[in-house]
Amino acid sequence: MNAHRFIQSPTHPSDITRNSIQVNVISVIDVARAAATGSLDGALMFVDNSVDQAGQPSPGRGTLSLVTQCNQGMVINWILETVGPYGTPVPASIRNIQFDEQVCFKLQTYGAVDVEHSPDYLPGVTPSYSYWAGLLRPDLKPKRYRYRIEYQIGTMVLGVSTPSLDVWDVPVQLAPSSTSTARERAAARIVG
Repeated sequence: MNAHRFIQSPTHPSDITRNSIQVNVISVIDVARAAATGSLDGALMFVDNSVDQAGQPSPGRGTLSLVTQCNQGMVINWILETVGPYGTPVPASIRNIQFDEQVCFKLQTYGAVDVEHSPDYLPGVTPSYSYWAGLLRPDLKPKRYRYRIEYQIGTMVLGVSTPSLDVWDVPVQLAPSSTSTARERAAARIVG
């Protein structure tokens, strides 16, 4: 199966077309191992649903050093998926995400259980679809932004500073005007 078939524009095959204005970054944690060792070493990996400019998976997919490919103005969702050989021994959640500078608007947790309206809520049993999300600033300079992500696993707080977001420009398509130069019209034909 050729992945390019699904991400190329039918009218501009050389352009990468995102399948969404959102990217999901998923933390996969072996909660039993993290709880037993008090560490995320060997218990955590990151995956996402993004591709680079060549249409290949984000670099570092399946490792601690994921470099998620994204554009200004996209929504990034951080989701936690726990795994364990005998179920999840302790509750786990994303506690905090921090960048060195303001990269996202409204970077916060969303979707937690509303206990007041969930009378049958049982902590650690009732599914909670909480996740973190943020809108990448539209004026963000294209470059790589490292971040720290912390998890609450039972009573422990564990974190890593290895993942990053690689923000790149969306090509701007220019419409040729009657007053544009031949060079500008040629550039617009190449882009569009």
